[in-house]
Amino acid sequence: MEQKKKKYRGRRSYLNDYEQDESGVYVYKGKEYIWKSPRKAALTKIWLLSLAAFAAQILAGCVPDVGMNGRAWVLLPYAGALAASVSLVWGSYTLSDGGEKVPEHIYKKSVEALPVRAILSAVLSGAAILGELVNLIWQSQFDGKISGAVLYIALEAVELVLAPLLRKMVLALEWELKEEPE
Repeated sequence: MEQKKKKYRGRRSYLNDYEQDESGVYVYKGKEYIWKSPRKAALTKIWLLSLAAFAAQILAGCVPDVGMNGRAWVLLPYAGALAASVSLVWGSYTLSDGGEKVPEHIYKKSVEALPVRAILSAVLSGAAILGELVNLIWQSQFDGKISGAVLYIALEAVELVLAPLLRKMVLALEWELKEEPE
């Protein structure tokens, strides 16, 4: 008796592109994107940019400045920027894990999503910088922590610069769509 294949919809619809062969191993039968850009060089640059942006966020969170002490207009954008930088690293990993031939669902989760994540990261870093500047203007007494505030702003500015560079790098990648895998 022939076994019916379950059709997936929504988030798991990519599972419809996997079929079981005679030995019981699942094989991908959907659309694939093939790297036309030099893969190793591109991935190295993408990883460096995403990890540097993530490191800048971690370091910014370690700076004992005046704004990070319970001020929501600094903490909330920082938390969002940190989450966005984690998302950049995750997208870089997803893209790296795809191989030379990237299945369509991995392409969508990495190549199509990374530019949007990079813009989100840059916007949130800019908001964190603005929050800290508002805090500096509003604060009448700095208790000798002005250098911490300057360092925090500089680290957020690093991500503000690196995220659009990452976006530009990902958008410049060249791909070839292959409809039927071998």
